[in-house]
Amino acid sequence: MKNILVPTDFSSLSEHALDFAIQLAKPLDANVQVIHFEEIPLGDLSLHLSGEAGGSAVSDDSLFNAQLFRANKQKLNTLRQAFEGNDVVVSAFQHGGGFLKGIQHYVKENPVDMIVIGTTGEESIQEFFSGNHTEQLIEHIGVPIISLQDQQFHPIEDIVLGLDIEDEKYTTKAFEKIASICEALGSTLHIIDVTRSKDDEKMMGTLNKIAKIAGLTNFLVDVIEDKDTKSALLDYAEGTDAGLIMVLSEAKGGLNRFFQHSFATQLTKKSHIPVLTINKGI
Repeated sequence: MKNILVPTDFSSLSEHALDFAIQLAKPLDANVQVIHFEEIPLGDLSLHLSGEAGGSAVSDDSLFNAQLFRANKQKLNTLRQAFEGNDVVVSAFQHGGGFLKGIQHYVKENPVDMIVIGTTGEESIQEFFSGNHTEQLIEHIGVPIISLQDQQFHPIEDIVLGLDIEDEKYTTKAFEKIASICEALGSTLHIIDVTRSKDDEKMMGTLNKIAKIAGLTNFLVDVIEDKDTKSALLDYAEGTDAGLIMVLSEAKGGLNRFFQHSFATQLTKKSHIPVLTINKGI
């Protein structure tokens, strides 16, 4: 966990995410890359930043875009300067392609171990069809993603991992990521299954087996009987003063995209504790 990426739109929420990432980077000895995605095609960024265009004339649109992109570059530099000096190396970048295509390309071409992004927990009509930025990351990016609503960083001594071992299948690769994150942070992992089943002993045995296969050492397991999985998990995390909630997710294609948001997406909209999502399908 040496490279943490923080997308920014220069809002206070994205600044909170950057502050969180820097505080997180300190114990990890990681660097932080803050990045702004421009709504231009991939590969065209240098052209727009220079204000040059093909032919002898430069269009009004090109001039306007060049001015806009230069202004954003200055904002990025100002942001970087405001957050440097925290014993963490902070770099600032602009990237074309818009948000989703841009971040997919950037993650493919650059070492990124984790993404930290701010979220309001709200969704507009437009986002219902395309997904908000956090939801897009959860569905399409294989890098672990931390989404947060609140500003204040909470030391991550305890992490709550919510599982549904009755209905879900889990890959070794996903648990390798979980183990590496917990080890890097030195955190205790609370593995929780919220179930309607009455066979707690069997569930506990399965949870312990999963943890041992994953190579986890510093962990606790618990089974909660409750019909409301989301509320039960949030209540447990708050009760243990957890600094992070961790869930596994996978993209939902086709019409499922419109009628059933993933549990991880729902959780990010309700939780005031940062949520770390690992896409087990990528």
